[in-house]
Amino acid sequence: MGTMLKFKYKTENGKKEGFIFAKNKKQALQLLARQGIQPSDLVLIAKGVEKDPAENVKKLNSKIALPFLKRIFQLHGAGLPIGDTLKILQTRLRDQNQKELAVVLWKDLSEGKSLGDALKNYPNVFGEDIIYPIEAAEVTGNLAPVFKEIIHLLTEREQLKKKVLSGMAYPTIVSIVAIIVVGFFLFFLLPRIEHMLTSLGGEMALPARILIGFSHALLYGFPVIVVGLTVGFIAIRSWRKFSASGKFKTDSFVLKLPIVNTLIRYVEICRVSNLLSTLLSSGVNLTEGMRLTEKVIGNVCLRKLYQEARNKINDGVAMSVAFKTKDIPFFTDLALDILTVGESTGNMHESLKEVYRLHNEELDAKFRFLTHAITSSALGFAFFLVGILALGIVSSVMQFSSSLNL
Repeated sequence: MGTMLKFKYKTENGKKEGFIFAKNKKQALQLLARQGIQPSDLVLIAKGVEKDPAENVKKLNSKIALPFLKRIFQLHGAGLPIGDTLKILQTRLRDQNQKELAVVLWKDLSEGKSLGDALKNYPNVFGEDIIYPIEAAEVTGNLAPVFKEIIHLLTEREQLKKKVLSGMAYPTIVSIVAIIVVGFFLFFLLPRIEHMLTSLGGEMALPARILIGFSHALLYGFPVIVVGLTVGFIAIRSWRKFSASGKFKTDSFVLKLPIVNTLIRYVEICRVSNLLSTLLSSGVNLTEGMRLTEKVIGNVCLRKLYQEARNKINDGVAMSVAFKTKDIPFFTDLALDILTVGESTGNMHESLKEVYRLHNEELDAKFRFLTHAITSSALGFAFFLVGILALGIVSSVMQFSSSLNL
């Protein structure tokens, strides 16, 4: 997009002032005129040429979305129009990245774009689960509640990430310590004992010889294993990226893996139920809401199941019936029971919220269980190897002592 100049403007009565980016003074005046602003003073405040803020915004990531949307909600939720909200944020925000984000969005709105269309220009910051509810809310004119729901969704997602990272920190540390301890015994202590016994004319007992053979195989085979896994990972990733068939087959395969398939299903259920509930609460009908929600499902196999159910619902089939399948179901039986109640009471919004709440709690419990299982497995494996190693060393020493007595 090239480079832009930064201008500071002020109206005649001094009630309004702010900044605007444009290629030249003429374009700056045109952009201000579109917003109904007639500046009495327009000054180029940058000594040199500043980079277009849009270029910087495209380098940002989704971490900035939550704090930025919170600042928008603080002003817009108080009754300020979204355009004026972005205009004020340009001068109030201290964070440079958020300030530039406010600038580019305000510029898009001043050119006649909707907020949803403006957000689409920056998919690196705003995901589809943010854009679609906002688009729907703009149609119904009910933006503030949707902002609140989106902020709640993103906040819970951040909390879940922190729980997963903090939960995995302990088993990771334990696993690393276990690997170091086992490696010390296998690659340092055991070879020294073997050398000592060999020089004295003794030999290692069977458990120790097995561990020595294992350590040799691991020492020479580990680089091959690492290279093989790396090549395999790159190949599978490329297959998924450039082939629709590859992505479908790999997504279908992970749904057959124990534990993993449950985690993936619960994540998709939470994502769908929360977003669909948000859309319904903002005035979007079920048909349109399901169409928009379908796009945020990450697993293509589950997305296909969801699409098939959506087509049945469009044909008049009840939601709880459409999602019942003989193969891998999208929703759990508990979720289907709750949706049945929602259909009978006509309160699908609250039913979907309940589906999200229950499955989010279950997902949290499963992550905790997985964390404990990994920790216990790492410790158990380390103790097992150390025990066998100790047995091999003790038996070797005793065997050598017996030979000396004879």
